[in-house]
Amino acid sequence: MEVAIGFVFELIKIFILSCIYASLVLLTLKIIGSYTHGSWCYRVSRNKLQLWLSSGFLISIGLFIFMFTFYGDHGLGDSARIPVGHWREILETNGSLAYIQKEGRGSMLVIDKFLIADDYVYGLTSDVNEHYNGKYFIYDLANNNIKTFEEINGYLNSLIAKNLNETAEYKNFDYHYRQYWHGWRFWILP
Repeated sequence: MEVAIGFVFELIKIFILSCIYASLVLLTLKIIGSYTHGSWCYRVSRNKLQLWLSSGFLISIGLFIFMFTFYGDHGLGDSARIPVGHWREILETNGSLAYIQKEGRGSMLVIDKFLIADDYVYGLTSDVNEHYNGKYFIYDLANNNIKTFEEINGYLNSLIAKNLNETAEYKNFDYHYRQYWHGWRFWILP
């Protein structure tokens, strides 16, 4: 049910954004056409309704397709998603279970708090992991490799070896989600 509500909300947002962008296209072509009589911009901008409807339709199709790309998909309903680079992602279900899903069955690392660096995601694992042991993890995005650590000393030594900040404060999934998807992405993209 949450997915259906989220999908309808996204469709409404795409409609609103396409109306705004179509109006900007119309205004831009009208301004350009007013300075260049007889040009393509002038001829197209004379039929305002047709230009607005056709550009709005094309823009809405583009936004709808973008919504399902790697950088446009943020999840629907009770699922959420953050792209972290190298075509990797951090997922969350039901607003409480953040995890890293690797290829293959049974390779899901449930995480608690973490940091996202250029090529790494690292932090604290959750207590509910079945296939991973350790309290700490480092996810190498470039190699798609997850390493867990039982002891903090090995974890800190690995962070230092990779030039990662070992004293930074870890944040939960909601913090990172808001940092990535709010701001300009929230207002101009579906």
